[in-house]
Amino acid sequence: MVWDQKIKLTEKDIDILLTGEILIDNIIHKNTDTSSHIIGGSPFNICKNLTKMHINNRFYGAIGNDSYGLEIQRQIKAWNIQAYLNVTDLSTSSVTMDQSISSPLPIFRRSADSSILLTKRLLDEIARTKLFHFTYWPLSKEPGRSTILSLLDKAHANNALIGFDPNYHPLLDDQEQTGLKTIRDIINRVDIIKPSLDDSYRMFGEKSTEEYLELYEKLGAKLTIMTLGKEGMIARYQGHTLRLPSMAKDVIDATGAGDAFWSGFYAGLIFEKSIYQSFVMGLTASSLKMKTIGPEFDVTDFQIHLERKGI
Repeated sequence: MVWDQKIKLTEKDIDILLTGEILIDNIIHKNTDTSSHIIGGSPFNICKNLTKMHINNRFYGAIGNDSYGLEIQRQIKAWNIQAYLNVTDLSTSSVTMDQSISSPLPIFRRSADSSILLTKRLLDEIARTKLFHFTYWPLSKEPGRSTILSLLDKAHANNALIGFDPNYHPLLDDQEQTGLKTIRDIINRVDIIKPSLDDSYRMFGEKSTEEYLELYEKLGAKLTIMTLGKEGMIARYQGHTLRLPSMAKDVIDATGAGDAFWSGFYAGLIFEKSIYQSFVMGLTASSLKMKTIGPEFDVTDFQIHLERKGI
């Protein structure tokens, strides 16, 4: 059975290298008429979760030389995260979201996040990593787009597994839809793609889940994982399809649920679990995250749940 297979990773000294957006999430809580300001950005959320799970990772991003940027640097040091940030004269990017039990509706204030530079350190570390993860955000604007495309070449040359989160939104794209065209062009260059149902709709219009899976497969996707919100997830790999239900029971805040899934799933790959076990780890992490406000989940609780599941 394909889902019992393990995805083999190369022997390198860095488990995962992540590039993409780091920003401030301004979360509005409708019930209490309050708001929270949380350091976020999908790949940075994953980086923070992986660090708490003692998985050796690196994060590369860009921030502004402003109060938000200074707070991000202070927290990174406090959390002992290995993050390398280009500090620019632009303002730190932010996203405002209404608290939601389904999909948050974002208001983007972009500036510094795409200023990710192809440094010597980054080139050296991509050659030493088992798994390279990136998102749509840096693909949507220069110089991030050129940096990611160069890193893709370097990752391929060094046999790294490549994971891509196409967290597409048309408000982040230009009028020519350059970002969307880039997504289509690179899907066949990645090993794992995890679009949400909302991502798929924004990229390709309204279709059934089966039609989306067939489209990703046609574009060259190897392993497609499509998260379906409260309906769980569906995956396609080597011509086989698997659907798994959500494990979430008490949903307080869905912000960062997809990032928690990535974190649990990647932990499974790093710890040499099967694809199926890695899915379960991703769904477990996502369900625990939705019990709390913000992008984090309790790693100790996560480990206890996995022990109960025999993973």
